[in-house]
Amino acid sequence: MALVSDTATPLLAQEAFAQAKARLSDLMDQAVHDHRPQLIDRHRGKEQAVLVSVADMGMLLEGFQFHPRVSVSEGEFVIRLPELGLIAGGASYEAALDELVELAEQQAQDYLDRFDFYMQTDRRGQLGWLLKFALAPSAERRSLFSPPAPAAEAQAAQSA
Repeated sequence: MALVSDTATPLLAQEAFAQAKARLSDLMDQAVHDHRPQLIDRHRGKEQAVLVSVADMGMLLEGFQFHPRVSVSEGEFVIRLPELGLIAGGASYEAALDELVELAEQQAQDYLDRFDFYMQTDRRGQLGWLLKFALAPSAERRSLFSPPAPAAEAQAAQSA
């Protein structure tokens, strides 16, 4: 399904590939600084791509929230991440969380390396979550799976 037809006026600024190559710096400025996605096409619109800033993509992905489920059984912490179908475990919550981040990194790398394959499977719906994870700085990835404790619980833990 084409997003832009020859008969419709595109709502996004559209640039032919040949011109886009020559104006890439300007297009980047418009996408990053002016927050204006840039539609680039070639072969008379048969192939199209959108240039969008990472910050704007992050805002688009805000709705993709992870909902980890933590359980403890016989001294082992288990974290399930239903959005990606991952399960990690460890002797402590921190160890299980470390394993979960490592598993998610492996899954994101494999998914993006084999993108065409995964788009043909039932895992294509994971793309938003995997992009959110992949675009997050490495130091912030753990926090995607471990939300901050509520204020009352945090204060109780500190005073104990």
